[in-house]
Amino acid sequence: MTDVKPGVSRGQFIANAAKGSVVLLGAGGVLASMDGVAFAKSSRITKSDVTTLQVAYIAETLAVYVYKAILRDFHKFRHPRLMNRDYFAHALINEQDHHALLHAALRSKTPTGFHVHLPAKYTRSGQDVLNTGVALETAFVEAYLGAVETMSSTELKQLAARIAANEATHFSFFDAAAGGHGVLPSVPPTITIQQAKSTLINDGFVS
Repeated sequence: MTDVKPGVSRGQFIANAAKGSVVLLGAGGVLASMDGVAFAKSSRITKSDVTTLQVAYIAETLAVYVYKAILRDFHKFRHPRLMNRDYFAHALINEQDHHALLHAALRSKTPTGFHVHLPAKYTRSGQDVLNTGVALETAFVEAYLGAVETMSSTELKQLAARIAANEATHFSFFDAAAGGHGVLPSVPPTITIQQAKSTLINDGFVS
């Protein structure tokens, strides 16, 4: 997704999500759009598709929560001290965009009643934050790539692939900052949406 340009408010950037479509607006006009109604009403959407989108929505809710928490406490993190606050601000925008797209696709089937958490052990130091980011973004990339294999329509496969591509950039930032190479395997592995859900629950992020 295209980042917000300076001088463009978030209200201008994402429009009409409640009507079932997301339109991304920049200073020069419409940047991109995606029709959520086609996803929500298409006869090709299966029960499995809905489950996948719902787990992805929960994961994106967590991603938004984590990035907001990092930005809120940004200057408190030491060992190492976190750098490049601008990255975290723009990454938050990406995750909010994903969240809005999934909500537009699910509409009345958007999950409720779950809670996201950020256990203290994941944010005790700057290194903990970076390691947590690597773990989460790895899971997100693998889960969205796995969704490409299981989604029943071209539109949904494209949505999953496009989000996976964006999440890969977040993995690279975290991995490099955490001391890694910032590079995924040449052919990244995939996980099922149920494996992704189990990971989020077992690690204490979602209940």
